[in-house]
Amino acid sequence: MAADVLDRVRKLLALATSPNVHEAAAAAARAQRLIDEHRLQDLLAAEDAAPEFDDARDEPIETSKRLRPWKAALANVLADASGCVAYTLKRGREQSIVLVGREQDRQAVTAMYRALVAQVEWLSATHGPGESKKWHASFRLGAVHSIRVAMDERSTPPPTDQTPGLVHTALVAQRDALNQFVSDHLHLRPGKRLTVLGSAWEQGREASLGLADTLKS
Repeated sequence: MAADVLDRVRKLLALATSPNVHEAAAAAARAQRLIDEHRLQDLLAAEDAAPEFDDARDEPIETSKRLRPWKAALANVLADASGCVAYTLKRGREQSIVLVGREQDRQAVTAMYRALVAQVEWLSATHGPGESKKWHASFRLGAVHSIRVAMDERSTPPPTDQTPGLVHTALVAQRDALNQFVSDHLHLRPGKRLTVLGSAWEQGREASLGLADTLKS
């Protein structure tokens, strides 16, 4: 993704921090669409060139002594949607969320991640004043679920001068190469199963449907 395109993405995502939830959702959706379109163009332009993946453990998108599971889940959703892999890395007393993928894809995921973290936290604060930490954690995981469903269902049109078959082939080839890179260089283990407060999770899922629907449009 060219630097000017990434700059446009970041400017759109700056609007995604707006207190107007509809304006914020629309800005995030436009940014994701721009990411999708230019990622496809990059993949198709590369033709048979082998993608250059990096394990960006020295540039984590989040580091904390108590890394919130919902943030790791959100990073996984966005990474998967943009041809990356996200994983958590423990160093001493701190944990980090690390991205593996092409540099331009990692930058796009990082920008989208930061914007959506702000939106999910805003929804949580608005719907659950005075609620417990467990409630907010469950609410936010419910919101991430809605975002995951939307990203899985969204439709990305290919560039007009390319066929859907070429686009599909390019995406599959990149995913296969990425999975092979991860297998060769990392030894990742499945994450722990999480327990949630069902009612809070459901409220989070429902509260984020507007944001999620906009993202998949």
